[in-house]
Amino acid sequence: MEPWFAHAKPIDSLEAEIGFCLQDAFQPVPGQPPEPLALPELPRASRLWVRTSEAIGHETELAAYYARVMQLAHKHGLRFGQVRHHFWMRLWLWNSEQDIGIPFPWYDTLSEIEPVLAALSTLPPGQRFHDIDQGWEIELGTRGTLIYIRHGNPERDGEPGADEAAQTMVALPQAALAGQLISLTARTNGLVAHLADALGCDVWSAPLRPEAAMPAARI
Repeated sequence: MEPWFAHAKPIDSLEAEIGFCLQDAFQPVPGQPPEPLALPELPRASRLWVRTSEAIGHETELAAYYARVMQLAHKHGLRFGQVRHHFWMRLWLWNSEQDIGIPFPWYDTLSEIEPVLAALSTLPPGQRFHDIDQGWEIELGTRGTLIYIRHGNPERDGEPGADEAAQTMVALPQAALAGQLISLTARTNGLVAHLADALGCDVWSAPLRPEAAMPAARI
């Protein structure tokens, strides 16, 4: 058992979502004024983030948005690495009642998100999932039927107030979270497959190489 397990707050559940990150401007040349980029017209809680649950039934609008990004990239002869931020995705866990939010800011694609989904769902007792990057750290562990999640900012170590209170540490039933993630994974994979089919390439689950030319959109 990890020592921090003793400090984890017991909670009933966490909501889990994956969102498509939107941009309202396209900048082909650094230092030059960006071109406005029309956002997809679909109901959503956040202006620049479309949850998979919000995208269901609005695949056409989302595909049209990405088609415009691809058209602009192709028009300006940009490589995928120069525009890949337009195709980022984000995983988020939260519990509004407990004011808990656990972000994953360095996982931009499905290939990066999938390992943590697997760990959240099936990490066995005695094993540990850990990742750390630029002011963000996540650690997962299990004991009995519970999964333990610790999130914090390692760059604050040694600063005043940088103690356990500066971290999020929770424990919740793993089975309930795993069941939710099955639905989330199926929903996300279905949306990405729809977008890839509409546009002619998959830049979410299997991104192009940074040096690859941005292909023209099929639609």
